[in-house]
Amino acid sequence: MRPSRYALVSATVFRHPSGRVVRPVLHTRTARVFLADLGTAARLEAATGTEGESGAEGERRLAAAGLLVEAERDEAAEVLAAGRDDARDRRVREFVLMPTAYCNMGCGYCGQRHERLAAGAAHRSAVARRVERATTSGRYDTVAVRWFGGEPLMGYAVLRDLSTCFVAATEAAGVGYTAKLITNGTLLDARKLRVLHRQCRIDRIEVTLDGPAEVHDAARPLKRGGGSFRRIVEVLGSALDDPELGGLRFTVRTNVGRHNATLAEEFAATLATAGLAHDRVLCYPAPIHSWGNQIDDVAVTGEAMAAVELEWFLAYRRHGLRFPLLPSGPRTVVCAATTRHSEVIAPDGRVYGCTEQPLVPGAGDDHLGHVSGMDAAAPRPTGAYDDWYDAVNAGETPCRTCAILPLCGGACPKLWREGKSPCPPLRDNVLQRLDLYALDAGYLPIVGS
Repeated sequence: MRPSRYALVSATVFRHPSGRVVRPVLHTRTARVFLADLGTAARLEAATGTEGESGAEGERRLAAAGLLVEAERDEAAEVLAAGRDDARDRRVREFVLMPTAYCNMGCGYCGQRHERLAAGAAHRSAVARRVERATTSGRYDTVAVRWFGGEPLMGYAVLRDLSTCFVAATEAAGVGYTAKLITNGTLLDARKLRVLHRQCRIDRIEVTLDGPAEVHDAARPLKRGGGSFRRIVEVLGSALDDPELGGLRFTVRTNVGRHNATLAEEFAATLATAGLAHDRVLCYPAPIHSWGNQIDDVAVTGEAMAAVELEWFLAYRRHGLRFPLLPSGPRTVVCAATTRHSEVIAPDGRVYGCTEQPLVPGAGDDHLGHVSGMDAAAPRPTGAYDDWYDAVNAGETPCRTCAILPLCGGACPKLWREGKSPCPPLRDNVLQRLDLYALDAGYLPIVGS
């Protein structure tokens, strides 16, 4: 037996007040964290295939956890095969829907082109038919809808109309239904939130806030002028106190670039003061990346972003904000672009595999067909990235040899094929995140370890 290539061991030694001494270990294939004794940690670092200090029974336990594997196993091939199988056999049908092509913001780093175009009646009918046929096919346990833009609330009437159809269809078929809204937050209010949650059955809303008020308002200006930060934060804070919205969860995403990379402390303090240090609010920083547009002058990339992300996590932690320190599970299906059971439907009715193709200049011809002309019962046509698992297995990218492959899945097929590395900060800061995990578990580092 040898250590799994997906067993990552922190170099830091920690001691619990009880006296227990450990080193954190992350098994990226299962996303499980182990606080291992020093002998076990040393065994998992060993390059040999011999039995380690843990003894025969210890070896069996490590093998059962996946931390030790047979020497001849090709773990990367197994991970990619699991992804391929999940993409092919998914029991969830996902629709990413863009009810409008317009956005009321003019963010300088945005790669979309916005125009005043909303989904028409024929388009809506075709989408409703596709969802209804998915619910009655017997093929799926759940229909998942993700409302996307532009700014989807600029098409609020379309969103409400279609949601009514989706809820009725899934309830009639006895199929599960989930819905998420990705919004800039400027058009949210208490009345609309109640409609979105109670009638449209949206249970997750992701809002982008780019730092403290002045920075956010400058980076994400309203096209009509004026700022939006304070109003968005007030609406979110009030929603957390609304008993009718008890099942609604929020995510606060921050697009991190050079304009706000150093402002984590001020931002986290502002959110906490506004009441967003709450079990139903999750925060995370995301590096600005290219959608085909030029963002080199604003982006923070590579190892620099890995360090910035840790600073944001530490600021969240100091102010009681919830954040995803480590992935909660492996990422078998990388994104909508790698499974035919997910599709993106643009406001003009074109169907895509990738969320970063609609409204993006130069990517319009990458569509796979029109919603009105497709067989309503069939998954979307094969797209450019549905071969992703075979491509990674064949060495098209460096992902096959990467220790975080099970958690990342290769990140973004589109960026890889455009010659840009989409590797997440996790690749460079995973061991530091493990150390934070140990600290949160009540362990303290042993100085000089």
